[in-house]
Amino acid sequence: MPLDLPPLSDIATAFVFVGALFVLRFLLALRRLRSETGARAGFALSDFARTRRANAFGAEHEPERRHAVRQLYTGLAFLALGVGLFGWLLAASLLGFAVPAARLA
Repeated sequence: MPLDLPPLSDIATAFVFVGALFVLRFLLALRRLRSETGARAGFALSDFARTRRANAFGAEHEPERRHAVRQLYTGLAFLALGVGLFGWLLAASLLGFAVPAARLA
C-alpha cells in the first residue's frame, strides 16, 4: 500500500505558514480591540499581556478578547510544531540519523 505523504519539509513549512497566519489574525483582532476601546494607535508589548487577563478590555469586549487569545495560542502551537520539525530535519541531516518519513518512500 503506497503512502502519498508529502515530504516532511513541506509539512513543516505548512505548519509555520499556518502558524504565522494565526498570529496575524491575533494581531488584527488585537488591533480591532484597541480601536473599539479607544486606545492609542499602534501596538504595545503590554497589549500582549493584557489579552491574557479576563476583562482587560472591558466586559463588553470579553468575547473578542477570548477570540484573540485563541488565535494567539493556536498560532504559537503551529509555529512551535513547524519549527520543531525543521529542527528535527536539521538535526537529522547534521547528525546522520534517518527520518522515518524518508524511509517510506
